[in-house]
Amino acid sequence: MSSKREGKRRADAPATQMPVDEDGEELEYEDEYGDEFEEEIFAGGEEGEEGEEGMEISASEMLGSDGVHAEVEGRLYRAGDPLAEDEKLDYDSSAYDMLHRMTWDYPCLTFGFVRDSLGEQRTQYPMTSYLVAGTQAERAADNQLVCLKLSKMARTIHDDDSESDDDSDEDDEDPIVEVQRVPHQGTVNRLRLMPQTSHICATWSESGKAHVFSLAAPLATLHSPGSAPAGVSTEPLFTFDGHADEGFALDWSRVATGVLATGDNKGKIHRWQPAEGGSWVVDPVPFSGHEGAVEDLEWSPVEPNVFMSCGGDSTVRVWDVRRKAGSALAVDEKHGVDVNVMSWNKLVNYLVVTGADDGSFRVWDLRSFQSGEPVAKFNWHHAAITSVEWSPHESSTIAVCGDDHQLTLWDLALEDDPEAASAVRGRDDLKDIPPQLYFVHQGQQHMKELHWHVQLPGVLGSTAEDFNIFKPANAGDGAAGGRSE
Repeated sequence: MSSKREGKRRADAPATQMPVDEDGEELEYEDEYGDEFEEEIFAGGEEGEEGEEGMEISASEMLGSDGVHAEVEGRLYRAGDPLAEDEKLDYDSSAYDMLHRMTWDYPCLTFGFVRDSLGEQRTQYPMTSYLVAGTQAERAADNQLVCLKLSKMARTIHDDDSESDDDSDEDDEDPIVEVQRVPHQGTVNRLRLMPQTSHICATWSESGKAHVFSLAAPLATLHSPGSAPAGVSTEPLFTFDGHADEGFALDWSRVATGVLATGDNKGKIHRWQPAEGGSWVVDPVPFSGHEGAVEDLEWSPVEPNVFMSCGGDSTVRVWDVRRKAGSALAVDEKHGVDVNVMSWNKLVNYLVVTGADDGSFRVWDLRSFQSGEPVAKFNWHHAAITSVEWSPHESSTIAVCGDDHQLTLWDLALEDDPEAASAVRGRDDLKDIPPQLYFVHQGQQHMKELHWHVQLPGVLGSTAEDFNIFKPANAGDGAAGGRSE
């Protein structure tokens, strides 16, 4: 791969491997609101109760008295701003309902939240989450799929919280990290969990092969130690080596169970269909049309025969599986750089967002797609967009992250507010902020991928040189609760 693509997709240098014991490699939590450092508790101990106790916390409690304007001392840092010698960055704890940071033993370019059986729309603390991440190790043989259970994730203790708060003891508890690992040959360029059966994981390897794994055993062990049968194979269920080059584009259909599509750096896309015996049949004749790498692709949330892709030729394309010689529709974004990532809105199925190498992202209405004009375009980020995703709970909300070390949250339903404009008068650091931008998360270097948690409304994860899982104070609890403005 070219140095440009390595800089865009891959971390600059793998981190030093942490100490290893017989139970697995240790991870660290950087607790932003408790002790300076805590050791993690790994698999093998008693499991606690997840989310059954605790208190629902309203986002409005963490904001200003009007529920909109949090009082922020100091100067707001914007990505790219210079820092004086005597200045240092700090974060406002009141901006988060929850924030936990964890270091990887190796950088992870990609991850996915696992759908669990603990319930939907969970808003109580402490929280529990399962996830799978893919590593980028120096040696191909050292790479792994890392299955994690994160539990006892308490809400953030704010600077002005009373020490006599009834929940202070619970909030001071350390989060628990439990880990299971599955070998993976080569860096995991990207992984995706099957939406219908999330222990089935598809991966793209830097070796040029695409795999499907069953992670049922390691995830079962995390949920209930000792429950998985002994001697379960960790080999892939299926491997396809028919691509001409490695790739990143990968997605499961949400309509047709088991149907997968993979796109490579040579511009080819192959469709996979499930076969008897837990295998797959891959069509050897690819979909072709891109004049460069296929950077990302997404299946339609409602149509079994339609998917979209974006690529290094600056185009966004709509495909019908019944037609391989060229896409059904194509639009050139006309910026002359790669369109890196895309996300199809699962709640409003005619809206798609794309992110490009120049730091811009665009929102497309498929009802007017052929016009070639997006319905919205934003240029807030200063480096390549590396991940975009529509909220699964708020139809107008998008999360975006880039190589400028920031993750931003946008609500397209927001408009200019004269009251808000008057409130920031005289603050140069708050000028020219788009009204749709409602949250900026920083502190991670070279962010690669983000995801919303489908079962924990308002909670996001982001992978970079470390991993963060957080909930902004002004995030809502889904359609039922709404978001605090």
